[in-house]
Amino acid sequence: MRYSNSSGDPTADLSGDEHALQILPGVFAESPIPSLITDKNGLVLSINHSAARMFHLNQRQAELAAGFYSILRDKRVSRDPELYAVIQDVYLHGNVQTIETNYLLGNIHRSRFVNNKNLFFRASFLPIRDSSGAVERVLIQLQDLSREKSARDALQESEASYKAFITHSSEAIWCYEMQPAIAINKEAEVQARQIANNARLVEANKVLLSMLGVESLDDILGMGLIDSGSRNYVFDIDFFVKNNYQMTDHDIVREDHRGKQYFFQICCTGIVEDGYLKRVWGTTKDITARKRYEEKLRYQSHHDSLTTLPNRNKLYSDMEACFEQRSAEQISALLLIDLDRFKEINDTLGHNVGDHLLKLIGPRLAAEMAEVPGTVARLGGDEFAVFLPRIRSTHQAVVFGHRLLDALAQEFDLDGFTTQVSASIGIAISPQQAHDHHELMRYADIAMYYAKSQMLGLSIYSPEYDPHSTKRLAIVSELGRAIRENQLCLHYQPKVQLNEKRCYGFEALIRWIHPELGFVPPGDFIPIAELTSVIHQLTAWVLERAIEQCKRWLDQGMSLSVAVNLSARNLMDDNIAKLVDRLLKKYQLPPARLELEITESSIMTDPTRALRNLNALHALGVHLAIDDFGTGYSSLAYLKRLPVQTLKIDNSFVRNMMEDLQDELIVNSTIHLAHNMGLTVVAEGVEDEALLTRLAEMGCDEAQGYFIGRPMAVVNADEWIVESGWVKQPQ
Repeated sequence: MRYSNSSGDPTADLSGDEHALQILPGVFAESPIPSLITDKNGLVLSINHSAARMFHLNQRQAELAAGFYSILRDKRVSRDPELYAVIQDVYLHGNVQTIETNYLLGNIHRSRFVNNKNLFFRASFLPIRDSSGAVERVLIQLQDLSREKSARDALQESEASYKAFITHSSEAIWCYEMQPAIAINKEAEVQARQIANNARLVEANKVLLSMLGVESLDDILGMGLIDSGSRNYVFDIDFFVKNNYQMTDHDIVREDHRGKQYFFQICCTGIVEDGYLKRVWGTTKDITARKRYEEKLRYQSHHDSLTTLPNRNKLYSDMEACFEQRSAEQISALLLIDLDRFKEINDTLGHNVGDHLLKLIGPRLAAEMAEVPGTVARLGGDEFAVFLPRIRSTHQAVVFGHRLLDALAQEFDLDGFTTQVSASIGIAISPQQAHDHHELMRYADIAMYYAKSQMLGLSIYSPEYDPHSTKRLAIVSELGRAIRENQLCLHYQPKVQLNEKRCYGFEALIRWIHPELGFVPPGDFIPIAELTSVIHQLTAWVLERAIEQCKRWLDQGMSLSVAVNLSARNLMDDNIAKLVDRLLKKYQLPPARLELEITESSIMTDPTRALRNLNALHALGVHLAIDDFGTGYSSLAYLKRLPVQTLKIDNSFVRNMMEDLQDELIVNSTIHLAHNMGLTVVAEGVEDEALLTRLAEMGCDEAQGYFIGRPMAVVNADEWIVESGWVKQPQ
């Protein structure tokens, strides 16, 4: 068919088919679809602009590609069976085909990578037939699927990673789906109730199966949230809702059929879509081993390793808990127990036997606590404590303390060797005496040491027993400076022989004149000094000044001696004999001119060490005296073993013996027994002439007291020597 056109268009005389053929190349070239046309042998005849841009080809490169590249001759196409079959079907049989590939047209450019991107296509093959029906041309239309392919690959990789993570995770991973979904605009309590009812398990890994004790996921799919817990399930759904559907490191506990507990930790998050909670993803971690290890550490930190009793930390914790919760009328008591002479057992029988004994102490004390609520603890060494959180009265604590003493007094079997122990107990009451555990412990400690020093067995705290008042602590802190700055001085009290009526020496007594406080009584600082190492400095200072003064009197022709008191800590110091020997040699004083006075209690603290050091002092030639005899706990039979020459009867017996027949009998008996043992007897506290005369009649050897002379400074002592008549003046 031909068309006419009166407009003068040069194509007006063309037929419709010829006209279409002239338009087709322009349409092909400008088509937005990347396209190529090949001949029947696969040779590229034309590449449109969209395809050229896809391959980043300029016009020149596109023209060169046309007539050069043949799909059928591309070796990579032939190596891909699926692609090769498609190409053969198109070119040999003329069928329309579509395939996704990244091999096609690889040689149009130098590689199939353009700008470092691996091109991936969807290629549609449209055969164009000639008038006989044979394939004459093939139109290839391309669609770049590179982004889609990358996204799909990434998704597949993510899914693979997710599945690997789910499968190999050491934690249980699970998902509960809300069936049906739960509206989040409802009240929190309503949501929590619906979650408990609607949640159904839809996904889980093998770790969760193991935790729940099942073999197959099918056994638990569809399980409710509450069903997966235990009878002690503590998953806090209310907290989950109120915390914006999040939960981090939330602990739960499960129990098996035997009641054994297992501990787990949950982290989870809710998926909310369109105002509805759809599902909950979470993980569960088994922390049973960690919990049990923590519990073991907690037990070790609160219990003594030797006796397995609660230790000081646990005792303090129980006391604090009691004080925080107790009512206003509730009374509590702390009993501090210290074994007497436990060191002798260790030294004599060995530490293994001592440890065995300590292990037996706990059950012995605990047996007395069978019907009494409280805590039995070992504080360390041979020190124990009993805390009674609720008692009716102080008297009940005292009665219970005596029960403990009686229990400890029963024999202990130490692998065939039986022994008995005694103890000293200090009691402090709260809130009457102390309001916190630190104060209660300090007061019980003071009471215990008082009970031990007085051999009472048991004592309740009293402020009178406390040597650590604020004033006293301030004083003792300055005592070291007082020694260095010569704030101390010695006073001397004369001692006389009754049969010859002459003074044979002086007792040196320390005095402290504080620059601000003035005179500080010895009783205010010596007991505190004896509790610290300051006592050694103090004793060394007194010894040196006393020996120096005695040598001065000796050089003046006066045959006098000097006496110095030693404390229990001095007697336990193995260097005391070396100190005395050094000072005697320094001042060239004959050892017999120095007398050292020791108390009974200081000897009995550690008799073995005391005897060793007394023998060392005796070997120097120094005279030794027992001071305050009668107030301690020794006996004359025991004293016979000690290398002492003199026994001083305490003034508490002497000063009242003229009015108290019992005191006179004690003094008289002591004098005769001491003489029978070869000891010289000194009476203290002679305050009048009648008492002095009576002592002489009883055969007492020596005396001292206010009637003879008060303690006096050295200047006054020199005057007393001249004026008293008790001292024979040198010719």
